[in-house]
Amino acid sequence: MRVRIMTWLPAAAGFLAVSAIADTAAAQCGPTCPPPPPPCCEPPPPPPPPPPCCEIPPPPPCCGGGGNLNVNVNVNASANAGARAGLNARAGGTVFVGGGGSAYVTVDQPYPTTINGLLVEGERVRQTIRVPYESRRRMEKRVVIQAVCIDDRNVPHPASQVRPDREVNADYEGELYRCMAGTWLQMTWAEYTGEVRFDQGQTMSCRKGEALWHGRGGNVECRTQRAERECNERSLLRRYGAGVKILTMVREELYTEYREEVVEQSGVAVSGASITLDGGVGGRVF
Repeated sequence: MRVRIMTWLPAAAGFLAVSAIADTAAAQCGPTCPPPPPPCCEPPPPPPPPPPCCEIPPPPPCCGGGGNLNVNVNVNASANAGARAGLNARAGGTVFVGGGGSAYVTVDQPYPTTINGLLVEGERVRQTIRVPYESRRRMEKRVVIQAVCIDDRNVPHPASQVRPDREVNADYEGELYRCMAGTWLQMTWAEYTGEVRFDQGQTMSCRKGEALWHGRGGNVECRTQRAERECNERSLLRRYGAGVKILTMVREELYTEYREEVVEQSGVAVSGASITLDGGVGGRVF
């Protein structure tokens, strides 16, 4: 019995001492003392390997810790894909979760291609141009005529009238003026408006041996004169003198006219040309 009491007394004394120390600590801490920190959990196991697709695997579960997630994806022309994730966790009274990601795609760039030996031809062009051509027109005028004979020294002499009449009928057919041998005839005509004036007249020359001839319908031209006796021209001058003729002259004159034509012109053709093709969808342009 005494042995049991001796064994129990030290144990009771130790319990009372511990209680006293605890009461003293409780009295010093008061009601605002924070609780002791909980024991920390073990670090999480490593994440499982990523699946064969391009999706980001879900984060592994954690027991109250925080973590940062970093993911990079690289896809190239050979359709290779990869992903990785890392997780860092720490214990504490707060939890912070952060994440981020980025991706970029690269495509093999095309190289320039050169094509040689091309034949390049421009578009045909149509345009309107004015083309000259010669045409004839019939002119009928009331005119007055005078004629002279010019020798080799360019000295003029009066031409011989074949008929004395001043007015020449439209149906008359024959010579009007003649010249002596060795001279050539020059005729001047002007429009007749009631008076004889040659200030705006026009001239026509015949060759040696030709006479001024009038045909039916008012045609006036040079023709080879008829053969006559010698001194016929002098006799005509003495008989009729030098004079003028008034008649209706019909002439066909040649003039230049223009017409419009549409022509096509071929464009410029270049052979042996070359072209370089570069760039394209998804590539760069040099």
